[in-house]
Amino acid sequence: VPGWRTFQPVLQSSYRGWGFASLDQDVAGLDAFLEFLQANRGISEVVLLGSSTGCQDAVHFLRAGRMRDLVLGIVLQAPVSDREALLVGFDSSKEEVLEKFKLMASEMISSGTGNEPMPRAACELIGPPDVITAYRFHSLTSRLGDDDMFSWDLSVEELRQQLGHVAVPALLVLSGDDEYVPNFVNTAQLAERMADAMATGPTGAVQQVVLSEGGHGVRTPGGEKQLIQAVKSFLDGFETSLQKLTWEVSMAEELRARAEKLAPEEPLLVALSGMPGAGKSTAAASLVRLLAPDCLHVPMDGFHVPLAELRTRADSEAAIYRRGAPDTFDASALRNSIIKMKRASEASKVELPGFDHAVGDPVKGEIIFERMKHRIVIVEGLYLLHTSDGWGGITELFDYRIYLEADIKACIERVKERNKV
Repeated sequence: VPGWRTFQPVLQSSYRGWGFASLDQDVAGLDAFLEFLQANRGISEVVLLGSSTGCQDAVHFLRAGRMRDLVLGIVLQAPVSDREALLVGFDSSKEEVLEKFKLMASEMISSGTGNEPMPRAACELIGPPDVITAYRFHSLTSRLGDDDMFSWDLSVEELRQQLGHVAVPALLVLSGDDEYVPNFVNTAQLAERMADAMATGPTGAVQQVVLSEGGHGVRTPGGEKQLIQAVKSFLDGFETSLQKLTWEVSMAEELRARAEKLAPEEPLLVALSGMPGAGKSTAAASLVRLLAPDCLHVPMDGFHVPLAELRTRADSEAAIYRRGAPDTFDASALRNSIIKMKRASEASKVELPGFDHAVGDPVKGEIIFERMKHRIVIVEGLYLLHTSDGWGGITELFDYRIYLEADIKACIERVKERNKV
């Protein structure tokens, strides 16, 4: 691709070091490598391409790397769950043995010997190279272990916990015939779920490609051609539309720092407002992922006055036509809900309404605030900073207020596009 150069670092986990390495060690190696490229080659921007284990390295680097600001985007080729890869052709009679060695690995880590090798029988369960440390064994085989980022059985919340910090454009390249992926995994759906879990997912900056052939290592000409085309198209996107998140990342850091200063039972209440089409919902979705798993998103849409109630008004026809105006929301219910979340003496859980866009009405109790879990609550909507039409006193309830400025013409075009039938 014109304008791009390729460098291939050999990291701690490369080749026979795979069983001894850790993600932190690989991140340290990438930091040193990028530091060298910046100082000696004038490289100021990079795209990381990880293959297999390199996928976990790329994702972890975006969380822990000192030089991560240099990263424009990432390509994950064959992001496979090691924990689920063990199930391919796995003899069920060995399940008890696997559980025994998982317990042993945990005990070794607890006793401070996590960097020591596991017994040979444990190593052979994983496969070549046949030497693996207790830490590495635990990381690869345990649910939500350090390496467990791409498993099919992870929930939406768990995927966000593992991938939500990815704030740069990403290309996910999976193989439909990957020999290390069990048959029960729907590869296309997994790619979609992984993309949605990333902070850049809501912005449309995460691309997904499922190769029709080539297997885990993309070893066929057809698969290679698909991969090269996908990477080229992704890199070309940086010249037009692909951008990493900027203010959202610093805002997430600011909100987390403020929340840490509050008592555990007191959430940081954040108002996110702006005109229609300003990007409120997208920004809120990205922030929730960056702040996972401690953040709850509460859209104001759930506080629409139900259609049935609007029909009982004297001006019902006009009220329904104007739906979305300040007086067609239940500002009092919103105010009471915010107060319940804010007061530490209130219930440990607060039910909040969601909104069914297909039906066009609120859904009672669809969103649950959990006091000891949700350290940050982002309430998002048009009128949170409004002070008339019954909205007085709501703005002051928030600990932090964000208003998204946007070009009005661009907003109008977005709203037109959004409302197309």
